[in-house]
Amino acid sequence: MPRRQGTLDETGRGAPAAASADLICKHDLDGRLLFVSQSVCDALGMPAVVLCKMTIQDLLSKDSSWGFTAYMQRLKRDGFADGIMNIVTRDGRRRIWKYRNTLEMGEQSLPVIRGVARDVTEREEAVRAVLRSEEYFRSIIENVSDIIAIIELDGSFRYGSPSVGRVLGYSRRTLRGMRGIDLIHPDDVRRAAGYLALQIEDPAAAQTIELQVRHASGAWRSFEIMATNLVKKGRTSAIVLNARDITGRKLLEAQLTQANRLGALGRLAATVAHEFNNVLMGMQPFAELMQRPDAKPDLIAKGAGHIANSIQRGRRIVLDILRFAQPYQPVMAAVDVREWWETFAPETENVLGNMISIVSAIPHGLYATADRMQISQVLSNLVANARDAMPDGGMLTVEANDLGADASFPFGVVPYPERFVQISIKDTGKGMPHDVMERIFEPLFTTRQSGGTGLGLAVAHQIMTQHEGYIFAESELGRGSTFHLFLPKAAPPPLARKSAQTGVNRAPASRKVLLIDDEQMIVEGITALLEEVGIEVESIGSGFEAADTIARFHPDLVVLDLGLPGMDGSEVYALIREMDRELPVIFATGHGDRQALRNLLKDPHTRFLQKPFEVTDLLEMMMNVESEGTS
Repeated sequence: MPRRQGTLDETGRGAPAAASADLICKHDLDGRLLFVSQSVCDALGMPAVVLCKMTIQDLLSKDSSWGFTAYMQRLKRDGFADGIMNIVTRDGRRRIWKYRNTLEMGEQSLPVIRGVARDVTEREEAVRAVLRSEEYFRSIIENVSDIIAIIELDGSFRYGSPSVGRVLGYSRRTLRGMRGIDLIHPDDVRRAAGYLALQIEDPAAAQTIELQVRHASGAWRSFEIMATNLVKKGRTSAIVLNARDITGRKLLEAQLTQANRLGALGRLAATVAHEFNNVLMGMQPFAELMQRPDAKPDLIAKGAGHIANSIQRGRRIVLDILRFAQPYQPVMAAVDVREWWETFAPETENVLGNMISIVSAIPHGLYATADRMQISQVLSNLVANARDAMPDGGMLTVEANDLGADASFPFGVVPYPERFVQISIKDTGKGMPHDVMERIFEPLFTTRQSGGTGLGLAVAHQIMTQHEGYIFAESELGRGSTFHLFLPKAAPPPLARKSAQTGVNRAPASRKVLLIDDEQMIVEGITALLEEVGIEVESIGSGFEAADTIARFHPDLVVLDLGLPGMDGSEVYALIREMDRELPVIFATGHGDRQALRNLLKDPHTRFLQKPFEVTDLLEMMMNVESEGTS
């Protein structure tokens, strides 16, 4: 490899050497010096023409020259190397230099190493003096409250500080030779083993972990453990542990969490009470007017409409609370985003009214992995918020985009954006100030003057997280807000068989329905509505009557309440399945226990319907379970 002589005024790239305390040099892949700065010459007591005939190894002390090979291997592998080297000057003085050297391409495209170092002799000697002070070291170890231990590579204790006895109750003699893993709680053994393996593998590793450790009394204590390595000739020779007992801190954290939970429960109860009082007040005056003997038909119709709207409002409140408190796993499928929006758009128009226009730009052939029902819930919440932000009218814009790998966003970070579909919902409303933006996804936080549960956006965030997606918000006061949804991208599904038309004129095939519910008002209302469409209804209020009634009535379908007295709905369901494996059953309950029924709902002849529901919801589900059972 060609060599060239260094000159005193050459510094390579960077600031002139004379203006810096840095020690700068260049050497080739064999360690031969090609250039040294004046500061290097001054530090070593040798001129540049002499140094440029030497190698790096020539400058190292004999007890550290063995590390040169490893140093060169790191440079070739990583392109840089940093650390400490022991240098011997011309007059025999030992100096300690801290360096960081980089592999670069030099003249004629030949690789060279550019080195930058600083003399840290005084600092290092001061540190070493402290470490050599056995009395000082012993006083620290013997009085520290944390446990300091040295672990062999086989996991056994080589050393334990005196605090082992105070903190864990073991004598140092008992601890010596014991395997550390034998003290770890069974639930934490796998994590602890992985932690130890990684620490041994990487000499530079410094990890922290929380583990449960057995006290000599048999009690379990929580410890925060930090590990560093003892390294000899570049390899881990033992592991140094610093363990702190955090049991008391964990108990305080648990108490604080419980207190926060109770506080949140109180706020939720107050919020729900306020919202339901408004719902009830919306119905109360009309219920009184409709009961008067002289009530006119138009007043009765108007009152019925207001009562129906109040019921829907109460239903939304309950669903928000249930979705937040008892989230269920989404049923994922490849969703055609454009087709889904076209189905959802009429509902959006009804929510927004006549003063807000809708513009959409969604390309064909864009598919996302999603639960259609849950994503519709997210959009419903966002659309309702947009409507409230535009009381004087405006425009709602809905867009969807396929993303590339280089996509970036000013509002947040989306890892691997090419794996996601972006859906943006933009309004031209009032916008949000910064302090509101910071809290919009916080449960129970609301800015609505008329109140609200403050769960809409919290539920939206929860749903997007369950989808392994993201939700972000942008807003500017006076110019509106935009919410961005990122759903995992899906491949177009194979062409599927089109389902039968389910228009408004279609009716369920079931002509006989058994209704099992202990609430008489619910039974009377559903019976009257079903009988209006020509369905015969038999009702019972207890599961104990189910077997005899089914044997006598021969229903085509059963609507079953979950919370029955004496014999709950799941027990009645088991009885029904013993009698008929294919009899369609719809669980209709107000308890929100869909998660508890998830195994039962795997049956294609079984469905779940959340109370309160409209009769059209029930009829649609009856047709759904019928078509599934015959497909």
